[in-house]
Amino acid sequence: MDVPDLVEGELGGESVLVSVGIGGDDGVFLTPERTLVYRGEGLLSDESVSAHEHGFDRLELSEGRRRTSFTLHYYDREESFAVGSSHAQDVLRALLAAHLRSTGALEEDEQARGVYRFDELTLVVGTERLLKHVGGAVWSAEYESFPYAGLTRLEFEEGNHALQVVIAVEQRPERIKVHNDRAPEVRRTVEQAIFAFHEVDSLPALNETVAPEEPDEESAPAENDYADSGIDSLLDDEPAESTGSTAAGDTTTAATTTDTASGTADADATTATDDAATDTAGADAATTADSDTDGFVSATDKAVLTRLETLEEKVDEQTTLIERQQETIEQLVDELRRGR
Repeated sequence: MDVPDLVEGELGGESVLVSVGIGGDDGVFLTPERTLVYRGEGLLSDESVSAHEHGFDRLELSEGRRRTSFTLHYYDREESFAVGSSHAQDVLRALLAAHLRSTGALEEDEQARGVYRFDELTLVVGTERLLKHVGGAVWSAEYESFPYAGLTRLEFEEGNHALQVVIAVEQRPERIKVHNDRAPEVRRTVEQAIFAFHEVDSLPALNETVAPEEPDEESAPAENDYADSGIDSLLDDEPAESTGSTAAGDTTTAATTTDTASGTADADATTATDDAATDTAGADAATTADSDTDGFVSATDKAVLTRLETLEEKVDEQTTLIERQQETIEQLVDELRRGR
């Protein structure tokens, strides 16, 4: 809508980013720093404009059948204005978006596609993030932000009385309960904003695009890489071949000892032969011990792998249980807040 001369004079060089008509010649004009509420001249009042700074501490709404009052709480004062209830949603979306941009919750050029209020929950669907606020006021400093850039999953779980928006950022899921009477609108707005951000046209395509990358199987070490690198595998499946090689080497040593001893005396030869037999027996025992050790390591590795698989299953079960408990807690908190 056109900017009235009285509003132009109040701007003082500021630019109007958004304007919302509120009936007749009246309108709300928003700049980066302020909200200007214009009232045209009428039978009971003169032309006027009131200015309200952004960056307030808290915003509250008092909704009536015909009029909705906006109360802005600052640290040292309160300011308020009222509009027709049929225009309240449009004014709320524009005012809240301007406030969130001024406080850094939204980027300077980021828009709010939708603002939804459910009991004490306020949901703001921005063009780059989803904002969730829980409290008695429409908005305050306590809120949660879910940027689309870090999105790893989006799902919608339908229930008898509410829709659960499941949004995961960096693989951390958050469930947001939406009343069924607004569920289709909320889902459509959330999908449109996120689909546009990631340049997809469907929920399956989105989840495929944002899903965490799986480890590349080709980059994993091949089974024979350890052998090629010259490092003996701890899981030796052919202990018999190793035993035969050791025994052969020890027998050669024993034979050499016997030949050397025979050049001196028969008694010494007998002694050398006994020593060679002892050495051969020791080598066989060592080889047997090595074979047993190989078997022991193999069994241990299998036991460790089994325990790891069991632990992974337990972790998955605990994660599922925690998510169910979180849903139950949220339901209890919601009912307690409604005085049930």
